[in-house]
Amino acid sequence: MSKVVDIISGISGIQSVGACSVKELEDAQEKLGLQFPEEYKAYLLNYGAIRFNGIELCGLNINGYLNVVEATEQEKSVNKSFPGNMFVIEDLGIDAKIIIGDEKGNIYLLQHDKKRLICLSFAEYLEKCKYR
Repeated sequence: MSKVVDIISGISGIQSVGACSVKELEDAQEKLGLQFPEEYKAYLLNYGAIRFNGIELCGLNINGYLNVVEATEQEKSVNKSFPGNMFVIEDLGIDAKIIIGDEKGNIYLLQHDKKRLICLSFAEYLEKCKYR
């Protein structure tokens, strides 16, 4: 089992849309022109997208604002400074702040054109989310 799956399985009150397929994962990467990091792939292939304690993380096997492809494309359309090789993990819904990830697994806080590294992995970000 992956570290991400271990972390998520230990969160009480988790709601999951259910695992995405490998095909959905590959299609999403192709549409966005990037490769998701391994931890994020494990998340998608086991949970699709999740909600817990008011936190909603983007994923697959869902339509709308929680779909990682739709959220990333929407953000790119309204924010010309959005980095091309990144994807949306979470929209914080406050002051145009969003959480984004890169292909290496680094997690950043993006607000307009300002990007700040906040975690070195998706697992680390999940750990922080547990205590928000």
